[in-house]
Amino acid sequence: MLSDDNLQELERHVNACDEAREQLQSALDEAEDVGTDAPAEKKAAALKPVADAIKQWREHQKAFMDAVEASEAPDVPMASLFLKNNADVDATNARRGLPGAHVEGTDQPFDLDLTGTRGTILTNAIMEL
Repeated sequence: MLSDDNLQELERHVNACDEAREQLQSALDEAEDVGTDAPAEKKAAALKPVADAIKQWREHQKAFMDAVEASEAPDVPMASLFLKNNADVDATNARRGLPGAHVEGTDQPFDLDLTGTRGTILTNAIMEL
């Protein structure tokens, strides 16, 4: 069982991961709207928010993993189960593997649609990391 303080800290990091995922989705949408015919400078500028969102998500995942390690939970899956059962918080985004930005302890698949232009945008943004 996790203390209330541990649960609150884990929940804070999960919420930050959820927000970073939303930022990544928005950044990908905006970058996709720039289009493939845009000038190179405009396309490059559209990659920065995507790269920034990935960095933020990765940093929040690291903070989540550190909080799990500092808690009484034996591992990430168990901490996630405690969160779900005690606070009704889904920690999936904190556990999701990010392409090109792996965090130790992530064990869930990356699930954003990366077909076509979106995949190219994400790949190019990851190379900026």
